[in-house]
Amino acid sequence: MSVVAAVMGLVVSAVADCSSSPGSPKQQLIQNADDTCRTINKRFAGDLAYGEGLGAGDTSKLRERVALLKTLRDQVRKMPEPEAGRAELDSWLDKVGDYITGLDDLRGQLQNYRTGMDLVLALQMGVNEDAAKAIGPAARRFGFGERAKTQKWEYLAS
Repeated sequence: MSVVAAVMGLVVSAVADCSSSPGSPKQQLIQNADDTCRTINKRFAGDLAYGEGLGAGDTSKLRERVALLKTLRDQVRKMPEPEAGRAELDSWLDKVGDYITGLDDLRGQLQNYRTGMDLVLALQMGVNEDAAKAIGPAARRFGFGERAKTQKWEYLAS
C-alpha cells in the first residue's frame, strides 16, 4: 500500500469519526488528531525509525514522515474551530510546521551529502530533536494526549 493511500485512509476515517462523535468541536479535534498521531507514533518507532544511523538511504523515510505530518496538520486545520484554546492550537501547529521544515531540510542535506558534511547533519539532527521535543508541551497545553508523545521522534538506536 502506498504512503498516500495509507494517509488518505487515515484522513477519511478520522473525518468520518468526527462527524459521528458526540462532544464539542475541541473534543472531536482532540480525539481524531490523537487517533492519527497514535498511528504516526507507531510508524516513527517502527517502519520509519532511523535505526543506528541516518544516511542517504533514509531519505524515503524522511519523505514519508513529512507526508504523514503534513496530512495530520491539514486534518487539524480542516476540523471545526475549537470553542476554546485557539492560541494553544496555533502554537502547536507552528511547532509541527517547524518540525516539518527541519525534516525537509535534513532530507535535502542527505540527498546532497558530500564528504565533510557530518557536522552540518549533526547540527540539523539537533535542531530536529529540539523541534520534536517542543511539540509535546504545546500539544499538552491544548489538551492532546497521544499527540504529546513525541519524545522518541528523533531517536537513533545505539
